Amino acid sequence: FACFPLRKKRHECAMDSSPARGLCITEGQDIRICHGCAGNAQWPDIFGRSWLLPDWALLFMRSCAATFFAITLVLDGLTTKDGLRFFIYLTRWSFILETLYFCIATWVTFQARRTSKRSSSDRQATQDSRLPRSVQAMSLLWTLTFPISVLVCLAFWTLINPLWDLRMPPSFVLITEHFINMLIFIAEFLVNRNVFYLKHGIILYIYALLYSIWSLIHFIAKVGVAPAMACQDYPLDECPIYPVLDWHHPVRTIIVVLGVTLATLMLQLLIWKCTHKRDQRFLGSSGGLMDPEI
Repeated sequence: FACFPLRKKRHECAMDSSPARGLCITEGQDIRICHGCAGNAQWPDIFGRSWLLPDWALLFMRSCAATFFAITLVLDGLTTKDGLRFFIYLTRWSFILETLYFCIATWVTFQARRTSKRSSSDRQATQDSRLPRSVQAMSLLWTLTFPISVLVCLAFWTLINPLWDLRMPPSFVLITEHFINMLIFIAEFLVNRNVFYLKHGIILYIYALLYSIWSLIHFIAKVGVAPAMACQDYPLDECPIYPVLDWHHPVRTIIVVLGVTLATLMLQLLIWKCTHKRDQRFLGSSGGLMDPEI
């Protein structure tokens, strides 16, 4: 991946009883995912702490989420009737990445607690500080998985299995992978200090492009679906992964892809704006963790 800077342009410290107490922002410093810089020393305050929760509570919350996601994923694998076709679905791809995010976020929070035992001045004195690999992965996964959890939920309950015409009976795994996961990510957003920049969102379009290419390969190679998911219009080996992603009708499929792309852009704009408003609120009206630049 490209090395993206996460910039900070003000010097502020949240004081007294503020939920952001102890977080200082220094003008001219930034965080760079792949390269070293002095601003990288602030990573424990950004990725390992919460606006609302004490450090131990954030660690507990993220570890519970990681455990819940992992159990759901294992349960899905044990109960599915898809066999080797388990991995053809976008939901599974995304849920695996979401599980990975919370596992890494738990480890980063634990690392931040240990790192925070050193004084802030000691950490900021390192001029060529590099982010730990786990923090790099967490930042990229957050940019990808939060929007994906929302998009998968909206697409599933409107295009794939519409609420007004349910084709698949609700189950614990189905509801968790298409709704509860989104609620957990929204809760994570409300309490964390993670940054979100539109220019980093290219990773989401790369992800979407990869899955679109896979769906085309699935169609050409006639992978098909499991008998339990058989369609009515084609032989089993020609059934599309999703009815709305049917390459038997390329024009219609491309229109759907373009529509989802537009919805993705709108969602990224919303998350970016909400992130800025959240950080601005907790640091005070004079500024926030990140300024409203793209």
